[in-house]
Amino acid sequence: MLRIIDTPPGVPDPQSIHRLCPQGVHVLGIVLRADLPHEDARLQQHAEKLLGPEWRQHAIVILTHADHLRETGFQPSAYLAQPSTRWLRDLAGEIGGGVWFLDNTSDWPSVRGRMLRDQILCLSAKNHHSALTVRTVTSV
Repeated sequence: MLRIIDTPPGVPDPQSIHRLCPQGVHVLGIVLRADLPHEDARLQQHAEKLLGPEWRQHAIVILTHADHLRETGFQPSAYLAQPSTRWLRDLAGEIGGGVWFLDNTSDWPSVRGRMLRDQILCLSAKNHHSALTVRTVTSV
């Protein structure tokens, strides 16, 4: 069974995540819009505080709105080569699941969704389906 929990932008509440995932987190999907500028915003520090130092092995980055990149003439590899996305390129080299680009103009759930789901399941299997314990205020 694959359970996906969507948290609001920003730092998720550890207590809420723990209530939703009492057995822990198998895969951390970091979803960002490729067409909007974004900064590291201490993403890695927040993930480590919430899930511990092993979070990178369980993470995958999903960049949505990749169709906007093509409209501006960028290919995914060129996008990650930009100086403004260096932190993202560095992160992509450290995490277990790599980076996925999703085109929001296509029927991606039926086309790319299956491949993304399979990648998420493979990442979980690669980690022997072990879960990261959500660190709450009392467990930190």
